[in-house]
Amino acid sequence: MADNLTPEQRRKNMQRIRSTGTKAERIVMEELGKKGLKFISYDNSIIGKPDIVFPEKKIAVFIDSDFWHANPKRFIKPKTNVEYWEEKIARNKKRDRKVNRELKTEGWAVVRIWEYDVKHNLSRCIKKILKKLNDQ
Repeated sequence: MADNLTPEQRRKNMQRIRSTGTKAERIVMEELGKKGLKFISYDNSIIGKPDIVFPEKKIAVFIDSDFWHANPKRFIKPKTNVEYWEEKIARNKKRDRKVNRELKTEGWAVVRIWEYDVKHNLSRCIKKILKKLNDQ
């Protein structure tokens, strides 16, 4: 199946994709802020550059895109350039596993939340983070 966008339209579309400051990330950060929680955003001194960090508790929170991290329930495989996307997504998933292992080895707790869940059940996502904060 051919791409329904021109190469120029596809390029512009891909350029608009954010690596930080996504809507899901902003929603979670705003909700945590309303609860009076102090955290650091996008700390690139920590392996994997977590979206949210609670350094005093050594908790790293990642808000994963359903597409880029291949949500098992939501991921829709592209119909064009299939080999490229399969390899790209596989590398992302492999990197996520490696980051999780390395952080845990260094004594960090890792929380991963799907973008879909933020948009459709924010309270459960916040409870997941709060539970980890209370457990540490």
